[in-house]
Amino acid sequence: MFFLMPILNWLGGGVLQSFFKQWLTYKTNLASSKEAGAAVAMQEDTKAFVSMAQSEVQIDALKVQIYGSPTYRIITLLVGLPVATHFALIFIDTISASKFLYGHSILGVPDAPGNYPQYEWMIIASFFLVHTINQGTSNLKSWLKSAA
Repeated sequence: MFFLMPILNWLGGGVLQSFFKQWLTYKTNLASSKEAGAAVAMQEDTKAFVSMAQSEVQIDALKVQIYGSPTYRIITLLVGLPVATHFALIFIDTISASKFLYGHSILGVPDAPGNYPQYEWMIIASFFLVHTINQGTSNLKSWLKSAA
């Protein structure tokens, strides 16, 4: 047993200790670089979001100018209002028939002929629906996927 003590002392004091120091240094550097990568990704996301917010403000200012013009209001009344009214009546009639009379039409609103329902939906979507914003993948999200 006494002859193993110098070997264990050499392993514990020299080889293993330097190995664990190097391993700890490696892990510390790895964690620091990951934190730095996350900070850079968050800064880039902040810049992108600020830019996107500024462009949204500009787009909203243009919308106010366009939607407030007399031409747009007249077009909306002449084109959008009849289409929206017909679409709403069909919707209400369908809901009422399915909920209360099991297939019998209450209002008697006729369906539009031919391809008009598709055109009707495009008109309603262009006039009355709010556009969606696709921001894509953020820098932080892509960094988190690559760091995992």
